[in-house]
Amino acid sequence: MNIWRKLYEFLSSVKLALAMLIVILLCSVAGVTILRGDRARLLIFNTVWFNGILVLLVVNVAFCFFGRIWGRRITFVSLGMILFHLSFVAMLVGIIYNSQFYFRGLIRLTEGETLPSGEPGSYDYADYGRFFDFSKLKGETTLIKMHKGYKTGGADKRVAYEVAVGEGYSKKQGIIYITHKLDHNGFSYFRDKEGYSLLILLYDKRGKEIYGAYIPLQSLKQKGDRYLYTTGTKNGPGSFPFPQYPLNPLFALQVAYHPAFLKEGAGDAVFQVWQLDQAVGDRIKLMAEGRAPIGKKVKTGDYYLSVKEVRYWVGMNVRYEPGKLIVLVSLWVGLSGMVITFIGRMRKGKGATRVIPPDAGNR
Repeated sequence: MNIWRKLYEFLSSVKLALAMLIVILLCSVAGVTILRGDRARLLIFNTVWFNGILVLLVVNVAFCFFGRIWGRRITFVSLGMILFHLSFVAMLVGIIYNSQFYFRGLIRLTEGETLPSGEPGSYDYADYGRFFDFSKLKGETTLIKMHKGYKTGGADKRVAYEVAVGEGYSKKQGIIYITHKLDHNGFSYFRDKEGYSLLILLYDKRGKEIYGAYIPLQSLKQKGDRYLYTTGTKNGPGSFPFPQYPLNPLFALQVAYHPAFLKEGAGDAVFQVWQLDQAVGDRIKLMAEGRAPIGKKVKTGDYYLSVKEVRYWVGMNVRYEPGKLIVLVSLWVGLSGMVITFIGRMRKGKGATRVIPPDAGNR
């Protein structure tokens, strides 16, 4: 019994609560100002030790408060205090739960493309909690079409994505735009960005098609609000090994697209073919280059290349935050507790009006 008593005293210690709050505050400041972003989540916020401190704080708050009011008469003021402390405990539980089971990812698809939702390789970027299971992402994600100049209720939403997610009878289809998301099985899909995707075909010397793939382009802003649509990264133009899996790459290819703005899907494609260093997968020297309208072939060395079709690709943010609802409900419960406590103290103050004795004025 002595051991259990000491354990209770330790868990209900105010000094322990203050120590943990200081540690949490210091870690939070370091995570926001020094480490930031992914490093902060990796080294602090998603770690077992940090979440262990939060769990211990939850236990400490519960022991400190509820141990002191246990067996006492419930008043209007104490009811508000109970609700406030319950909300605080529940909020911490929600934060801990969310940090261990959350998911945030960016999935990119070309119009008409379908990707398995539960495959990590389907996402350009994925960040998730220690106990998140990809099997929760059921079925597939399909980009049916990107709509330009989309309007709803008379308001111009500029760009909207028509998507379908899930599997079988639970599959859900909807429209996503800047102020509207799609929710399915606890996951939320948000519009992120979009661009051109080119269907690039490779032909042999006799003009026989041997490979084709949709290649997404970067939209790089230039001077005068112009854009350069090209292969590469967000930092600048670049090449990539071509063709891609399942064939072995023959060269490094860089493609730029010059759209004809008077006609959707028209324009010219500029090809640059570079010698490829197979050992490191990088380009060495320029071997051939050419320009051709969409749908036309251009000879580049021993092969022909063409852009058969221009579509759009879109990127969608996928989020799963299971503890968010707990935190939001806790905030409302905590606010309710504070209001109840305030009203109770006001009533108590009015009930304690001072009574002046009859002979006070004759003293």
